[in-house]
Amino acid sequence: MPDVSAVHLDAALTNLSIAYRNTGHIAREIAPEVLVRRQSDRYFIHDTEREAFRQTDDGRAPGTEASEVDFRLSSDSYYCDDHALEAVIPDEERANADSPLQPEADRVELLTDKILLNQEILLAERLRAADVLPDLDLATETEQWDDEEVDPFSHVEAARAAILQGAQVLPNTLVLPFAVYTALRNHPKVVSRVSAAARAVVGPGTLAELFDVERVLVARTMRNGAAPGQAPSMAPVWGRDALLLHVPPRVGIKSLAPVLTFAWSHAGGSIRGHAVQSWREERRKATMIRVQKYYDIKVVAPSAAFILRNAIPA
Repeated sequence: MPDVSAVHLDAALTNLSIAYRNTGHIAREIAPEVLVRRQSDRYFIHDTEREAFRQTDDGRAPGTEASEVDFRLSSDSYYCDDHALEAVIPDEERANADSPLQPEADRVELLTDKILLNQEILLAERLRAADVLPDLDLATETEQWDDEEVDPFSHVEAARAAILQGAQVLPNTLVLPFAVYTALRNHPKVVSRVSAAARAVVGPGTLAELFDVERVLVARTMRNGAAPGQAPSMAPVWGRDALLLHVPPRVGIKSLAPVLTFAWSHAGGSIRGHAVQSWREERRKATMIRVQKYYDIKVVAPSAAFILRNAIPA
């Protein structure tokens, strides 16, 4: 084990790591990050019984007291697990590396991308798990979007109504895995509406306007399910499900989001819970690089989202 005094934070590597983004990931777009001072703690949940929505007689006769009302307050907890990966850079590789190879930068980017991939997979698994979010299975209903007779607009409207009923907010984000996006943008009922509006291309912006949301996110993250040494076996992380959500523009006191990412911002040597460290291991004649991130993904308001499962066939 290296001596503790030999471990140091490399500011340049940290900046590079934080700036590195895989454009296929959508975790930060739909699970807003909440910076927390402690690795574990609790947060308040206001008015789960919707007292603010209950009509109460507010008439008051002279000399009498007004009707008294109040709300219930509950709480829940989070715990930011440590997600870390390491890589070794032998001295021989550093000495022989040709331009444009950059051993440190290449390792940091690889480790960061793998941690972000794991975060994306974890978010997708938690949102798509059975009995977590309200849902409708289009395969069971024989209403999948590869059928030109099926009306995708009616499905999204039903999901929108369910969110308004369950969380009293309107969804503003529609998430479509790439294959689902491709099927939807070419669906005859979508194309006919676009043609009527004299639009030339059906893209995310056009779909957002057609389905009355602020944005359509096309999820393109892929995962390799093959064992090391085997030919890659690529599959979409977000499967074939369409996801409708209400994502607030910012998260704060009394905001409502279906899912949050708690990031331990005060973890030692980290920036926003994300750290890059390097140290020497003389016995191995190598430099070690570690990338780590402390976070917890929690579904906190499931009624503010809705899943249309199996939007297209496998």
